[in-house]
Amino acid sequence: MCHVQYLELAVCVRAGLAEYCQWEQLEITCEPDEVIMISGAFYGRMQYGRCIRRDYGYVGCYADVRSLADTRCSGRRSCRISVPDKLFDGTTPCPEDLKLYLMAGYTCVKGDRSSLYIPDGLSA
Repeated sequence: MCHVQYLELAVCVRAGLAEYCQWEQLEITCEPDEVIMISGAFYGRMQYGRCIRRDYGYVGCYADVRSLADTRCSGRRSCRISVPDKLFDGTTPCPEDLKLYLMAGYTCVKGDRSSLYIPDGLSA
């Protein structure tokens, strides 16, 4: 079983991507015999939803931050990413005065860090 917690709301996300709005956290904890594998991560203003309710002309500006999320989380038993995030903020083409959010998904897989394939250039 895996756990995602942001503020007071806890949701387990096994498939798909969940939204983490400004001042929330993606917090993942896998079972002792499991490690995290990030399935996708985007940062910006992807679509209308829980985090974006009005169009200021910049819905659709975002960056694929999976490789950055991989370096923080994949291969570990737990990790945390806060929104906003200074490292992610530098990746997006969105105007800097707009609130951005994280959309991310992951799975907890059996094994340890040594059993995960991590592409060159990334570290776990």
